[in-house]
Amino acid sequence: MFAAGHTRPPRAPRPSRAPIRLMLVDDHVVFRAGLRALLEKQPGLAVVEEAGRGDEAVARVRAARPDVVLMDLAMPGQGGLEATRRIVALGTGARVLVLTGLPQEQQLLDVLEAGAHGFVDKAGPVEDLTRATVMRGRRFLGADAARMVVLQRYLRERQVADVSRKRWGKGDGGGGESAHP
Repeated sequence: MFAAGHTRPPRAPRPSRAPIRLMLVDDHVVFRAGLRALLEKQPGLAVVEEAGRGDEAVARVRAARPDVVLMDLAMPGQGGLEATRRIVALGTGARVLVLTGLPQEQQLLDVLEAGAHGFVDKAGPVEDLTRATVMRGRRFLGADAARMVVLQRYLRERQVADVSRKRWGKGDGGGGESAHP
């Protein structure tokens, strides 16, 4: 360390990163306006494009080149799930974060399989949204979505254990090993 009376030398300034370029996709214009206002107050974020439908988003992604697409699921016309699949298939490198008001387990699994990098509940804390937006290369799940994933994994592992137990005659009362000595 440093001797008494000496201070650490000043750090060289870090090169500033370019802002994270965002595209907002939601069929509610007022919601998009509020989201834009909220996100543009965050340092290092810039909203570069908006769309009100999934097909519009797919068409605009190539030109806008966003880093992150905040995608609603429930929209008229092509919904967010199909738009997510198509945006990922474009190969632009844009990460899709699904932003929805009524997350359901199957939706979560479907969007992750479609290539989305995260799932944020519209009713969740603002910190979840901003944290998810700036995560580079990692997946983000809000608290409710994370609970769903953990529960799904637990149920799947339990199902596998039950099948294994039945296969080997344990715990079925049919002459397999007893749990009691």
